[in-house]
Parts: sequence; structure tokens; C-alpha cells
Amino acid sequence: MMKKLLISLFLIFVLFSVTNVASSETISLATVDWPPIYGKNLPENGFFAALSREAFKRAGYELEIAFVPWKRAVELAKRGKFHGILGAYYSDERAKYFHYPDPVATNDEVFVQKKGQGITYTAVEDLKKYKIGGLRGSAQIEELEKMGFNIEATTDDIMSIKKLNAGRVDLMIVGKAFLLYTLKNSEEMRQYQEAFEILEPPYKSYELYCPISKKIENSEKIVEQFNAALQAMKDDGTYQGIMERFGMQ
Repeated sequence: MMKKLLISLFLIFVLFSVTNVASSETISLATVDWPPIYGKNLPENGFFAALSREAFKRAGYELEIAFVPWKRAVELAKRGKFHGILGAYYSDERAKYFHYPDPVATNDEVFVQKKGQGITYTAVEDLKKYKIGGLRGSAQIEELEKMGFNIEATTDDIMSIKKLNAGRVDLMIVGKAFLLYTLKNSEEMRQYQEAFEILEPPYKSYELYCPISKKIENSEKIVEQFNAALQAMKDDGTYQGIMERFGMQ
């Protein structure tokens, strides 16, 4: 009798496992190349992608990532052409179109100048007299525009770096991790490694999310499942292990 019961339980377990695998769905997220946080040529697409992929996997989804220009990524996800965005900051405007799960990581945005410019600030309003370059469609640029700053937005941060070096903008605002990584590791950008300096303090430390488009069916459920999986990763040490694997802790 006990043997039959164990066999029955085993078959139920196998059936449950097969059903789970069969019902696994794909989550497609759009984003831009933004090493070392995420990027198409990074191992596992970077630490942020690795954390997000594991959370979605635990929630029953297979993660697919499309790397496109940032403005396009946001607009396509907003319309439901993708399930959401990989690694976006929060903004009130975006929250009209996306459900935000719990944050996966954080990132500092900093102002950068060419060495010798002598620009300093204690409050962000001190920088209003300068022309500032940055990524079109980014939360930080949208914030500065609303505050009345003189902005020259570009399709990618590399272009802003070149404009800053050429003196076409006085400052740029950029993710600190991206800037330091790119100046060290990009063959094209390495020539500018000693050309710039970062202003202190950072403009702001942003939390990074994987927002899900409200156009997607069951988007709120996806967010709930992701949150539960992410918390479980933190509880069992998986989150910390992934961060350590990428040298982020």
C-alpha cells in the first residue's frame, strides 16, 4: 500500500513538473546597450539581466531581451509591442503606461565636464546656465527639461560623450557605471579616458526596474510573480550570489 502511494505521489510530482515546463511563457523586454549593467555583448547580458532572468524564470517565464535605441525601447514597450523594459528608472509619466515591480538594482546619475572647465555646484539649479547633453527619452533628461534646463539630447550616450569632448555641450548627465566602464573598455572611447571629470555630488541615485506595459494581459499578475521571485532570491542568497559572480559586491 505504501509503495503504491509513493508511486502515485511521484507520478503527481512528475505531472506537475511537466505542466509547469509546458506552461512556461516568454517575457520580452526591450532596452539599450548599457554596460556594465546590461548589454548584448556582456556575459549573460550583464548582472542586471542575470538577476532579472532568474527572477522571471522562478516566476515561470523565459526572458528574451531586444537591444534597440532607448527612445524606441520605451515607445514600443509602452504600446505593448514588448512586455516591458529591462532596466528603467521610475517617472510619473512612465507610470501612466507601465506597472512597476520592485527595484532590482540602483545606479548613480552624474554630471560630467571636460577637465579644466572648473564647473562646480552645490544645488542642481546652479547648472541651469550650462548646456547639458544626455540620452533622449531618459528619466533624468525629462526631469531637467521640466525644470527649465538647456538640454541637447542624443540617441545614445556615446554621442553625448563626443559632443562634450568637442565642446558642443558644457556638461553631460550619464550613469556613472556606464561612463567609467565605457571609457576603460571601449576601444573607440579609451582616447577620452583622461579627458573628463565627474562633478560631485551625484545628481541622483535611481532605482532600476523592469516595468511591465499596461497593454499586456495579466501585467499586474506578472509584476506580483516577479516581486515574489525576486524576494525569494534575496532570502535564499541567490541575489547576492549573482552580484558576487559579476564582481558587484
